[in-house]
Amino acid sequence: MNGRRLTAGLAGLALLIGLAMAPPVQQTEAYFTDSEYATATFTGTTLATPVITSCTVTSFLGTFTGVTIVWTSPNDKVFQRLMIKTVVVDQANITQSGTGPYTYTSVISSGLLNTLLGSLLGATNPVKVDTFAGTQWVSPGAATRTLSVGGLLGLGGNNTCT
Repeated sequence: MNGRRLTAGLAGLALLIGLAMAPPVQQTEAYFTDSEYATATFTGTTLATPVITSCTVTSFLGTFTGVTIVWTSPNDKVFQRLMIKTVVVDQANITQSGTGPYTYTSVISSGLLNTLLGSLLGATNPVKVDTFAGTQWVSPGAATRTLSVGGLLGLGGNNTCT
């Protein structure tokens, strides 16, 4: 048994001497502490504010029948949002033409407006067009008009979009 202990002790001693004589571990530098680095300047883009070129009310015998809103924007249709009051008009009701800046037209009947907003008689309603991308990125301003709907046969005032 003494021979086994002696052999084990010599093996352990040889291992310790081998570790002591091994070259030291080389120092490394983590990539995030390296003194070399790159810089760049980034500029975010701003979504352009649309421009309403016309807002025309149609009437029959003084009774409001609809409104046509036309605007221009350098941004594609998927980035356009038309709202009357706070209700967003479905993009299926917007047509796009041109190659940029684009012209957009939305013809909205009184029936559709009544469906979206309820009765408009005697009401003044804000019309707003803006450009958006996602939920937080919106043009710095919006193009606006005011849609005023008189009563039946125009008795409650004129039908205008100014």
